[in-house]
Amino acid sequence: MMNPFKKILNMNWFLFTLMAVLIIAGLWFIKCAADYAENADLLRKQQNWLMIGSVIYLTLAVTDYEWWLKLAPLFFIGAVAVLAGVLMFGMTLEGATRWLKIGGYVVQPAEPSKIAFILGMSWLVLVLGEYKRKLWFFLLTGGVALIPAALILKQPDLGTALVFFPMTLAIMWAAGVPKRYLALLLVAVAAGYGFARFVVYQAWWDGTVSDLLPAGQRTVHILVNQTDRLPPEQQAKLIPPGAGKKQASLSADGAAQKKKGVLIKPYQLDRIKTFFNPDLDPLGAGWNIRQSLNTIGSGGFKGTGVVSEYGALPKKIAYNDFIFAVIGEITGFVGGSLFIISQAALIIGVLYVAARAKDLSGTLLCLGFAALLFAHFFVNIGMTIKVVPITGIPLPFTSHGGSFLLTCLAGMGLVQSVWIHRKNFYNH
Repeated sequence: MMNPFKKILNMNWFLFTLMAVLIIAGLWFIKCAADYAENADLLRKQQNWLMIGSVIYLTLAVTDYEWWLKLAPLFFIGAVAVLAGVLMFGMTLEGATRWLKIGGYVVQPAEPSKIAFILGMSWLVLVLGEYKRKLWFFLLTGGVALIPAALILKQPDLGTALVFFPMTLAIMWAAGVPKRYLALLLVAVAAGYGFARFVVYQAWWDGTVSDLLPAGQRTVHILVNQTDRLPPEQQAKLIPPGAGKKQASLSADGAAQKKKGVLIKPYQLDRIKTFFNPDLDPLGAGWNIRQSLNTIGSGGFKGTGVVSEYGALPKKIAYNDFIFAVIGEITGFVGGSLFIISQAALIIGVLYVAARAKDLSGTLLCLGFAALLFAHFFVNIGMTIKVVPITGIPLPFTSHGGSFLLTCLAGMGLVQSVWIHRKNFYNH
């Protein structure tokens, strides 16, 4: 049995170095964004979270991950209970109830619940693994994933809820679930895109149950006539450019908010519609993506070295969800590309550890966390360059936000534990 100090010496130093580089770079970019946003307290808060997260990282790294898996059901149940508690007792800001105030810190329980979910799902697969080819096993694991996702969606936080999909897919694939079942999940993704493209954007669905059938009829009309144009009565709901901040919602001039059976919030519908066409509301829902593209473009090939003083990027989002726009402006194409390569290398490194794990449980943990990293990496950067709709999820180890930084450090601690306790380590 190795002592903790020797375990630390036998960490995967390639992964540690990549993680450290991303964290240090993140602190620098947060400082630049904080200066731009005239909020000097942002960097100090991130440094405090980093110190707490470092302790969590080392503790998980030197502790055998199998011990944490034994407690996985408690972690998962506890996470679900806290998510439910957030809806009842959480802080509400700008219409969303996502945070709990603990002492002088504000935490977002949805973030650490991802690690609890990876542990809980891995434990479930290990316990019921002999039934992995059964349809009921596929439905059960999918149902378990829907519990925290539904609670988070209720906050509402669509982006965070969607992250549970790739984590579930990765763990099911590693467990050996039949490919025909996994294909159903991919079909669901394609159907979701089609629904967003044709029903939400082109047919102008207002997000309510009562408008589903009419929106479906409008969609058929659009497809049959092979046109991108909306019916005249729907075009009338568009907001004229320059209407200002107090303009009505794109989704249905605010009327959907008063109806019963709202399935998707108006602002979420607006994000989908302006993803397909930012010019629908250039000064409202489409403002962030337009300014993000302008900010990244202003960086050119080598970057400007500073965040624009002309206010191209809204100050409230520069240091968190849109930190990559800041990176693009400061470091340009060269720095942005190196940053993307570093993030990708970190994910590949986690996959390498998964392949070297001594057992299935280690592989499940690593693949689940790799899926988490990839989802955040792809969606966060993708939304800043108009590849995916704006969903508001942070960039691993880089965006400002203590809860997500702790989540990333905890996940990397588990990955290091899998590496330290791999079979080959004890055979030499």
